Amino acid sequence: MNHFAAPSFWDAYDKLPKTIRVKADSSFAKLRADPFHPSLHFKRVGRYWSARVDLDYRAVAVRNEDDVIWFWIGTHSEYERLLK
Repeated sequence: MNHFAAPSFWDAYDKLPKTIRVKADSSFAKLRADPFHPSLHFKRVGRYWSARVDLDYRAVAVRNEDDVIWFWIGTHSEYERLLK
């Protein structure tokens, strides 16, 4: 499985607090090593895929065949609105 970040992901990432960016980097490293690491909660949610950064932040992607394209990262409350 190949993981890519879209420009929209980086735009959202750049707006995150530094502590969350560090956690996001750590989560991405885990994701590349083991997409099903239990701390990530990497799962399909409707037409999207999501991964946990921490209790309050999520990242969202779309998947096509072997590629996962991360397009968004933000707070859990924003994530809930995105999924509606």
